[in-house]
Amino acid sequence: MKKSMVSPLVALGVAFAAPVQAQDDAAGFDDRLWSSNPAAAPEQPAGQAGASQGGEISLVADAPSGAEEEEEGAPWRGSQVTYLNEIGVVSFDRSFDLTYNPYWLMTWVFRPRWWFDDVWNVAARLDISREATQADDRTYSGETWVHDLLLSAGASNFYTIPGAGIDLSADLVLTVPTSKISQARTLALGIGPGVRIGREFDLGPAGTLSLGYRVRFSAFLHRFTTGELETPIIPSCSGIDGGCDEFINTGERNTQWRVQHGVSIAWQPLEWLGVSTGFEHIVSWLYDIEADDPRLSNQAEADIDARYSSAFDVELTFVPWEPFEIGVGYATLSPQLAPDSTYYNPFYNRYSTVFVDIRLMVDGLINQFMGEGSEG
Repeated sequence: MKKSMVSPLVALGVAFAAPVQAQDDAAGFDDRLWSSNPAAAPEQPAGQAGASQGGEISLVADAPSGAEEEEEGAPWRGSQVTYLNEIGVVSFDRSFDLTYNPYWLMTWVFRPRWWFDDVWNVAARLDISREATQADDRTYSGETWVHDLLLSAGASNFYTIPGAGIDLSADLVLTVPTSKISQARTLALGIGPGVRIGREFDLGPAGTLSLGYRVRFSAFLHRFTTGELETPIIPSCSGIDGGCDEFINTGERNTQWRVQHGVSIAWQPLEWLGVSTGFEHIVSWLYDIEADDPRLSNQAEADIDARYSSAFDVELTFVPWEPFEIGVGYATLSPQLAPDSTYYNPFYNRYSTVFVDIRLMVDGLINQFMGEGSEG
């Protein structure tokens, strides 16, 4: 197993981690777009519809708009607990594969957030999942697993471009390898600065329309360039050049760099009703293979160090009561190529899922509690 070069970014990551240790998630900008597990790009078997553990979907909810911040000045605004049910679309078609393989994932998502003022905030995210159907990528039936812990610090709408009304936001996300898959890939830390630009339009009686574009660059620091096995496959490697290294790794290279960018549209026609959609493109670069190895007789001419994927999401949101929000939608996170080297349809393929989110908004709950208390 080849060791990776740990760049000076480690020092930056360690220095940044201290003040935000109590925080989580990648305080990203869109709820379902941006990875719940950035260190694990969508590289799982094609038989797994949806498979969020390897996904590029889902960080944290949008930062509140200026109007919301004025009305709700509590420092914990935006904090929420979500119960998510996600079902693979191909689960409804028993003839899709030779063997019927349904997919139903249940996840608890914890997203604390703390605002120091109207701009600066820190946040966190931790997901705990369990598949109700028979999982393809778990150790035992009914296993509950923890995703990576995401920590972030950001500045929301810290600058508005004069005349254009375009708001700028930025944040820095740290990925802490608390998931088994990231630990197996020897991830030490992920560092992902991101920038978002957005514009909100007042449509009068038709509500408000929000447009946004965001981009994030991520660097992942690993102890080794490939994932590791628990023990060597063979007991002794004496007499073999390089020792046991080639027998204690999976052969799959880890992701070293990633760039993801995308657009989002949200329409809020009523206070209790909203609809949003988004699309993003993701490019991941793996650790390099040693070039010009004399032992290799057939060198690949095409670039084999990049992995391409995309994420699409559309959601209808209801607010039946201030502390609760219900999101119903459809999402597709998938690699660009299928196993037979054909291109997946980025909007519908075997990874497509339908989902129902039930979100408890902490600030709304406290507002209700305080309001009832004052009346009594």
